[in-house]
Amino acid sequence: MQIFIPFKKTDYQTGGYEAITVDTAIGFTVAKIMPTSGQFINMACQEVFCTLETDNIRFTIDGTVPSSTVGHLLKVGESLTISNADDIKNFKCIKVTTNASLKISYKF
Repeated sequence: MQIFIPFKKTDYQTGGYEAITVDTAIGFTVAKIMPTSGQFINMACQEVFCTLETDNIRFTIDGTVPSSTVGHLLKVGESLTISNADDIKNFKCIKVTTNASLKISYKF
């Protein structure tokens, strides 16, 4: 299943990738969503594409801190696309039971 949070439809170029371990509440890496060097220097990330491995997580996009029972549930094997710079900045996720691996592509 894919969860898609749309804002506007346009073509973006992938400008970064990372894998994060989800344990306590964590958001996207600031230097990834607003690079300070390279091709996309000082540009705000416009879209992220994420896939989840190893365990379920819960996430929020409004700045609320998620918990194992608060937030949207994303299950292992599902993907998440967020296409709004504010939602990307406000994204937070947390493990449900055990650490999870979230793979992220950043688009500009």
